Amino acid sequence: MRILAGYAKGRKLKGYSRKDVRVTSGKVKGAFFNVIGPYLEEKKFLDLFAGSGSVGIEALSRGADYCVFIEKNVECVKIIYENLKIAGVSSPAKIFKMDVSRGLKKMKKDQLVFDYIFLDPPYFKYLYIPILEKIAESNILKLNGIVIVEHHKSIFLPEAIKGLHKKQLKKYGDTWITFYNLQREV
Repeated sequence: MRILAGYAKGRKLKGYSRKDVRVTSGKVKGAFFNVIGPYLEEKKFLDLFAGSGSVGIEALSRGADYCVFIEKNVECVKIIYENLKIAGVSSPAKIFKMDVSRGLKKMKKDQLVFDYIFLDPPYFKYLYIPILEKIAESNILKLNGIVIVEHHKSIFLPEAIKGLHKKQLKKYGDTWITFYNLQREV
């Protein structure tokens, strides 16, 4: 698993080897970063279910101003710290060892607001809708901010969820990426 672009391009990150932790493939990561990459400069990024942190670290390498990683697995949290060192990250990054629901509450309480949120829960746990609803209700996503959802092709996500509106769908084999943006409800 390598960083694909930016100041840390080519650096090899550590992965997590348990079978229950799915890694975002380089092809999929590269494809959705090609969509948002030109707009990352000085933006704030939230990586939910962060795993090894490769997505958030890619955002930092490509110019994101700040990244928060939320991951409850202690071994993954250790790997995120190691990968931040490997990448030589100079932008501020915070890691919270907690589940995503608690993490979203903390982001709201701390009044943190993000331009981009990456959501990649375990595929068949059906956490997508409740988490997207919490994101929409929590005021942690800027108006016109983007939520990037990685999901299996068999999981169909609605056109709109409480102010989040489907903007784009990209298909990469069994992995689909849905982009939502936050629009003001009229």
